[in-house]
Amino acid sequence: MSTSIARPVTRVSVTAAGVALFLSFMDVAALLPTVAPHVRGLGASATGVGLAVGAYSATNLPANILGGILIDRIGRRRVTILGFLLAAVAVLGYSLATTVGGFIAIRATHGIAGGILVTAVFAVAGDRTRAGRAGRSFGRFGALIGAAWVIGPALAGAVRQTAGTDVVFQMIAVLLLIGAIVTAVFIHDVVRDESEDPTAGDDAVGEELSRGRAMRELAARPAVRRALVATIAWMASVSILAAFLPETAEALGAPASAVGGLFTAYAVMAGLMMLSPLSGRVDRHGADGMIAIGLVIIAVALVAMIAAPDLTALILASALFGTGYGLIFPAVTGAISLAATTRTRGRAFGLFNAAFSVGLALGAPFAGGLADAVVRVSGGIDQLDPFVPAAALCLVAALWITGASRRERRGAPAEH
Repeated sequence: MSTSIARPVTRVSVTAAGVALFLSFMDVAALLPTVAPHVRGLGASATGVGLAVGAYSATNLPANILGGILIDRIGRRRVTILGFLLAAVAVLGYSLATTVGGFIAIRATHGIAGGILVTAVFAVAGDRTRAGRAGRSFGRFGALIGAAWVIGPALAGAVRQTAGTDVVFQMIAVLLLIGAIVTAVFIHDVVRDESEDPTAGDDAVGEELSRGRAMRELAARPAVRRALVATIAWMASVSILAAFLPETAEALGAPASAVGGLFTAYAVMAGLMMLSPLSGRVDRHGADGMIAIGLVIIAVALVAMIAAPDLTALILASALFGTGYGLIFPAVTGAISLAATTRTRGRAFGLFNAAFSVGLALGAPFAGGLADAVVRVSGGIDQLDPFVPAAALCLVAALWITGASRRERRGAPAEH
């Protein structure tokens, strides 16, 4: 096997990877406040709205795994271009749907395209990091994702108000096409000898295993398993926050227009943390400590939201939540990237995005269902704030990760 790099990792290619990552998340972020109003306009009931929103996640999860395998087999560049094009066609199809059923079918197709696309761009980003700078690099990439979450909903809301949802869909389709062009022109696959791969950790899973075994071996690695557990808990808390923060704010008398400010405070703080030197601690001290601290901060933020006496306190708690998010993202993604080589990183990020999807899909239904169950059992006397199980989940995950990491350092089995 040749030890040369087929295409050099240049500053331009790193910038292009960041642009591709930004545009792939602009797709999701801009559509978040757009899908429900549009499908309502097609005559959907509350159930129909739920199916339309959930159809994306339902197909996104298996596509994460499929995308990870495809990325390693046929290359990042091809799969990224394919993902951008399929997503553009699907988003454009939203404006052509005339029935709720047709819209849901297109939404499911979009979930497949998005699952493949996001996994691919994460692998592209991972190939452009170095083993000693994975945390710092993913902190910067994460800040771009945070920017997409700040800009996307605001831009979509402004366009929807002035021109309608169809124009929002068309705008997003154009951005996705730009992503495909950027990928085709500036991003090329990096081929390395695994023994000299500067993007991999010392104990990374490489292609010496069969393709089927490589994904199983990645999932079995203690460091990867801890990162995946953290991702599920972290994303479950994000899902619960998105579902129940608006009503928490309204219960304090905040106007609907103020809810956007809460999510902006969270996203801006997350971006600042990911750009800070703290993200580099992952490279010097490992991911587990940063992950555990981030989960504890999120738990404290959720408890602070429950106790918040006014909107100002709620905004500060939301910013604290963003602080935890900003610590976790570079730590988790850095750990996932370092666990693989350029030949197995697609599968590694397929696992990461699958855990990401599981947390988002199950968090809010779990917390809401638990809260409803408490009300039923108590006959309406007792109530459980949905933020309580979210905080508990993050604390349990932080304790487990800390304990497992310590056992591994002592040479004892890290998992039980």
